[in-house]
Amino acid sequence: MKKKKRNVSQPKRKKTKGKHKHLLPYLLLTMLVLLIGTFIVFKCTEDGTYRVVDYSSGTKEVLKTYHHFFLAKHEMKHTDSDFACVLNEEDKIIALNSGIVNLKTKDVTENTSYTIDGSKESGYTNGNYGADALYLDISNDGKQVKMLLSGITAWVNTEDIQLYFLVNNLHTSYYYVKDGTLMHVMCLSVTEGNSERYGIGPAPSDLKEGTYYYSYDGHYFYDSLSQYSSDMRNDIHKNAVNQEAYYNYYQYVPHRSSTSLTAISYNAYLRNTANITGDESALYNAGNSFIHAQEKYGINASMMFALACNESAFGKSNYALNNNNLFGHAVYDSSPNSANSYTSIKSCINAHAYYFIQQGFANPEDERYHGSWFGDKASGINVDYASDPYWGEKAAALYYDLEPQAYKNNELITFQASHDLNVYSKDGSVLYSYSKGDIVSFLKYKDSGTQIEVASETPIKKNKINVKASYNNAKAYVKKSDIE
Repeated sequence: MKKKKRNVSQPKRKKTKGKHKHLLPYLLLTMLVLLIGTFIVFKCTEDGTYRVVDYSSGTKEVLKTYHHFFLAKHEMKHTDSDFACVLNEEDKIIALNSGIVNLKTKDVTENTSYTIDGSKESGYTNGNYGADALYLDISNDGKQVKMLLSGITAWVNTEDIQLYFLVNNLHTSYYYVKDGTLMHVMCLSVTEGNSERYGIGPAPSDLKEGTYYYSYDGHYFYDSLSQYSSDMRNDIHKNAVNQEAYYNYYQYVPHRSSTSLTAISYNAYLRNTANITGDESALYNAGNSFIHAQEKYGINASMMFALACNESAFGKSNYALNNNNLFGHAVYDSSPNSANSYTSIKSCINAHAYYFIQQGFANPEDERYHGSWFGDKASGINVDYASDPYWGEKAAALYYDLEPQAYKNNELITFQASHDLNVYSKDGSVLYSYSKGDIVSFLKYKDSGTQIEVASETPIKKNKINVKASYNNAKAYVKKSDIE
């Protein structure tokens, strides 16, 4: 009987029965180690006790408790309730889905710092001049709140603010229209309702009388605060009353414009507005000095006068009367006694026009430059000049009150740049530039082929910026394709 040959090309299989049984204890041990490690990591990274609470029923309903803020934040966002929040151990609301940021938590001598969203750029505000901002979000570690205030989207430390729900007894800033003027009621206390109101300029045509509007950038307006909050958290303007951004002429006209008022007009304004008739104001009879500074440096006399009224209480402040300081130069919230002193009112006005505006706030090569208009916290002089978030609007309101027809005499081109934008000299060389996202405002002179002739922010000499040169109505050029 022949033996059957084994196919040598196929190796003989080894028995594996029971092999994986030897690995099972190792797998179980590995899983146990991972579980223990995860548990230890979670225990070691606990950052407090946080309760997710819902007030939508009118009572305090505790949904869950966590020892990691990011888990509590995740739970809160998935409650789909506008009255859900996260409380810390002190029962303080540190996160919510929609609401208001209260910035009035410090003494008037203390500012609150913030960082612009998406950048390392920092700034400051003072809650005693503008108490409320719109809440947008909170960081995953619970240490910073994202807010919208005076045109900026910024992050502020949680310990520096308080959060409130959008409820009927909460006081906020708002706008309304009166006799064609846009009025802004600026909240000074979200709990007590103290406020200031100013007529800041001609109202946009989309806004009607008899309605309250909400805006924390002054460009888009809503008749529902909750709808506004929803749109801003989704970074859209779908439900805004106006679909085109509004830029108030008096807030965005560059200092390189001019006034047609005479020196006599300024005294008349002081008499009619502040009942000032003489030596009680350092501004009285100072009109010629403002006009001469405009002629010498190319800085709008009425804008300087309005700013001086705002900074010196119509020329009656101690700094104005004792230091000849009309503009609050070097008057800081933390050290008001550091104020500059001048030998005369005229020297103060000239110093403001030349050193502060021409060489600083209207000089694109200076770190203070954000546009030479009054502006807000996003652009203009207000970015660095004042801790008051609405300083730009208040200066604009005085300018509007002083010269209510000025907006009819000039054409402004104001917009948010969608890309980097150059400003050119007559020979085509670049004078200065703006970055994508910047608010840009030009005083238009005329069309010039494929370009538009505008007022330069700076004096020009040999087709280059020269802040020491005479302004002489310097003209610059922007491409139509960059602004249309």
